[in-house]
Amino acid sequence: MIEINLLPESQRARQGLATDGNAGAGLRIDVWGVALLISALTIPPGTAALWWVHRTEALELGARLDAVLADSARLAELRAASDSLAARSREIRERVALVEQLDRDRFAWPHLMDEISRALPPPAWLTSLRQLSPPPDLSVELHGVAGHPLAITEFVRALGMSDHITDVKIVGSQQQRSEPDQVSRQAFTLVLRLGHAPAERRVGPT
Repeated sequence: MIEINLLPESQRARQGLATDGNAGAGLRIDVWGVALLISALTIPPGTAALWWVHRTEALELGARLDAVLADSARLAELRAASDSLAARSREIRERVALVEQLDRDRFAWPHLMDEISRALPPPAWLTSLRQLSPPPDLSVELHGVAGHPLAITEFVRALGMSDHITDVKIVGSQQQRSEPDQVSRQAFTLVLRLGHAPAERRVGPT
């Protein structure tokens, strides 16, 4: 069938423009619809994937935080136990030191008298003993009489050889005669200290 358009050219031009405009509007509507469709298909899955990633990271960080808190609590318990053991050890050392000091002070005098009696030679005897300082740094002053000066020298030398007597010094020595037989004897005075002797014992002049 053949159609002949009898409209003038101006009207035909306007009609053509109108037809082209309608076609363009339809094309624009199709583009927006496709864009909306793509957005509807991509945004929800992307949002869900992003939420899942953040949730996984949050769970991992929570697990790490729980592990760190557990380690911190365990270290705090270990530190408390270590402090308790240190305090207990210090208390035991203090008690042992106290017991040792009590034992040392308790046996100071018997030990000193035993060392003196072991060193005293037969021609000499003691007349008095006076404490100069208390234990544990026990020092005494001895007064005695010897049959001759060599006995005093022997006594001082024997005291100086003891591992438990130090600082042996002769304070005085004088000759005396006893009545009525007028026998000559040598009176002496010594000062000594109970303790562990140093490497080089200090003995007073004889």
